[in-house]
Amino acid sequence: MQATFDYTIGIVGHPTTPDVAWTDEQLMALKALGINTLQLAIAWAWRPAGEALNLEHLDEPHHVQEWHRRVAQARKFGFRTLAHFGLPVGPVADATTCILDPQVRDSYAARLHRFFLDFPEVDDVMIYTYDQLAWLCNEFGDCPRCHGIPLHERLIPFLEAMIDAVRSAKPSARLWWEPWELSAGQTFTIVDRIRPDNFGLILHHTIAEVQFVNTTDLWFRNIARLAQGRGIPVIGEGFFGGSGEDVSPITHLGAPRLIHQELSALRQAVGVVGVKEYYGLVPAHFSANTAMFAAFNAQPDAGLSALLDVVAAPYGAAARDNMLAAWELTAQAMEFFPWDASWLLRRIFERPLPVTLKHVPTASWLTPSWQANRRGFYMVTDQPEQHAWLREDVAMRARFAATRFEQAAAALGHALADCALPNDVRLQKDQVELAARVSTSLADSLYSQRAL
Repeated sequence: MQATFDYTIGIVGHPTTPDVAWTDEQLMALKALGINTLQLAIAWAWRPAGEALNLEHLDEPHHVQEWHRRVAQARKFGFRTLAHFGLPVGPVADATTCILDPQVRDSYAARLHRFFLDFPEVDDVMIYTYDQLAWLCNEFGDCPRCHGIPLHERLIPFLEAMIDAVRSAKPSARLWWEPWELSAGQTFTIVDRIRPDNFGLILHHTIAEVQFVNTTDLWFRNIARLAQGRGIPVIGEGFFGGSGEDVSPITHLGAPRLIHQELSALRQAVGVVGVKEYYGLVPAHFSANTAMFAAFNAQPDAGLSALLDVVAAPYGAAARDNMLAAWELTAQAMEFFPWDASWLLRRIFERPLPVTLKHVPTASWLTPSWQANRRGFYMVTDQPEQHAWLREDVAMRARFAATRFEQAAAALGHALADCALPNDVRLQKDQVELAARVSTSLADSLYSQRAL
C-alpha cells in the first residue's frame, strides 16, 4: 500500500458557495488539509459565479486575467494546478458535436496547444467529453460521420489528438480524462487501447455518482487495475469536505467515518495515485468531515479510532463521547438513507417541507451509462410508475435514517453541556435536525401511498 497520495486535488469554493476569492487565507487553509494541487475553476455545468468551464470562455479577457492571478497564487503556496474543461462544445446548449469532423478535432487540438502556450505554468489539464456542456454524437442518430460507428472507436483517436496537442506545447503535461456518461464496457475498451503516454484518468468513485456513502464499486476497481497495467495513473473523486451535492445546502453534517471509508477505499484500490475533491472546499464550511480528511492525509496508516480521536480533540474531553456517538449515528443515517432509489434524491435537503413526493422521481438521460450501467445502480430511472413495495422500501429506509439523525441530534445536545466549540456543535445539531425532518417527511409521504 502506498504511503500517501501523489495528488490531493482541491477546489476553491463550490457550486453552493461559488464566490470564494483566491486569497492567501483561503489557500493556506486548503494547504493545511494536505491539498497539493488546485483546480483552477469550479467547473460545474451551470457555471456558478460565471466560472470558466470551457476553453471558449478563455476568449474573454477577464477570465484570462483571473486565471493568471490564480496560477500565481497557487505557485506562491507551492500548489500544482489543474485546468478543467468540457470539450468539444456544441453550437448551442445541449447540442452534440461531431468528433469525427476534422475541423472540430483540429480546432480543439489548436486550442489546447495554445492554452499551454498562454498559461505555461499550468501543470495539467482535465477534460470531460460528456457533460460540462460537451455532448457527443449518438452512433444511432443521423450524423453522417458517426452513424454506426461505436463511440469508443471515435473517442480514442480524438483523445489521442488532444494528448498530442498538450504534449507538443508542454511535454511534461498530462491530459486527464473524465469518462463521465460512458458505459463500463466503453471505458474499459478505451483504456485498453489508447496510447498511455501523457494520459491519465480522473474518475467518480462509482460509475453512477459521487456520494458520501459510496466508496469504490466494481467498475472503479476494474478500470483502475486495467489502467495500472497500461501505465495510466488514476485519480479518484469523492466528497471530502463539509459540503456535497447529496446534502446541499447543509455544510456541517458530521460523519467523519464516511470520509475515512472513502479515502481508505481509494488508497487500497490498485492503480490509484491520488484523490480529488469533487464538489469543492470552503474554509468557512470546514467541519468534522474536513478534519478527518486532514487527519488522514497527515497519518494515512493510523486507524479509524485514532483519527476519530484527533477529530474529536478540539471539542474537549468532556464532549468526546457524545461527539463520537453523534458522528457515528449520522454516518449510519446517511448509509440507511435510500440514495440508490433515484438520482433526483440528491440535494433533497434543499426541498421545502413537507417533502411530498407522490412517487420516487424518475431520472434518466440518453447517454451510454444511463441506458446501461446506471439502471443497475438506481432503482428508478425512466419508469413512469413505481411498485408499492419500492415506495415502501424507500419510506422504511428513510425512517431508519430519520431515527438515527434524531438520535445524533440528541447526542449533540448532550455534548453542548460542556463543549469547547459550542457554536460549531449547535450548527451541527441544527443541520442534523433538518436532515431528520426531511427524512421523516419523505417517509411519511411515500408510506401513505403504499397501496397498489
